[in-house]
Amino acid sequence: MKKLLFVITALLAVAASAQVTVVDSSQMALTDSDAFFPQLYLGSPRSMLMYSSYEAARLMLKPLDGTSAQVVSDNGFPGFSGRFTPDGKVCYVTMQRGDNNLIYRTGHLYDPATGRDKVVLKPQHGAVKAIVGSKGVAIVGEKKSWNLKKAGLLCWTQGPNLYVARNGKVRTLHPVDGVTGYLWSSISPDGTKIAFVAAGKGLYVCDLNGKVLYELGLFLMPCWLGSDHIVAMSNSGNVRLTGSHIYVMTVDGKRTDVLVEDAQSIQPMTIGNTVVYTTREGQVRWLKVKLENDK
Repeated sequence: MKKLLFVITALLAVAASAQVTVVDSSQMALTDSDAFFPQLYLGSPRSMLMYSSYEAARLMLKPLDGTSAQVVSDNGFPGFSGRFTPDGKVCYVTMQRGDNNLIYRTGHLYDPATGRDKVVLKPQHGAVKAIVGSKGVAIVGEKKSWNLKKAGLLCWTQGPNLYVARNGKVRTLHPVDGVTGYLWSSISPDGTKIAFVAAGKGLYVCDLNGKVLYELGLFLMPCWLGSDHIVAMSNSGNVRLTGSHIYVMTVDGKRTDVLVEDAQSIQPMTIGNTVVYTTREGQVRWLKVKLENDK
């Protein structure tokens, strides 16, 4: 695989009055493959980018030190829910069709240092997801789960239900009436709020009891930038063809600014003060930002 092209561009500002300032803008262009659903790990033993093909058929890791990428898995569409653990391992889920023609999903833990792939959750019928919690990553299934008690505080969605778990104890919430499904839920870093998308209605924020605090409009794939700001992409139909803008907004919805004006930007995620996203062509980029109230 060709080396990762790493280009440092000039310092940028979103706007003079914006609450978020871009302090560093960098681009990583993977020249020999598309890179979608990006996840970033910044830590020991080395920082890594995780990404997938657009169809999620192959899950890859690319060290940011310029060394070669490695395949985590290319079986069972593993790219939908790959997540980094706090120590740089990868939790992910594969699926396969059983003899009864039903789909079964399996939870894996992959160690980039050794290349060892361990099945931590045996195949089961129904939804299975890797979910980031306050203390670690859990793989959550409809029947059985792995590491749920040790993962701390976390939330996930399944159909018309929003689930919140603390140290393995699960509660079911229904914050928005008349919703057939919830998507992209996550808990704020301070552990007090949940951002989620209600299908057909938009982006909401509720408390841990399911009480809606704010309705923020038609956005997709929300993620927290601190506990008072949310980054999300615009809802623009077929983003593979038309792209999207990426926005940053205060959690109360009183201010919304364009963070990335490129109409081809999609699939944002955040880690600390870093926003990572990809383009419809599959180029991964990041922004390092500073909130105005940062000291």
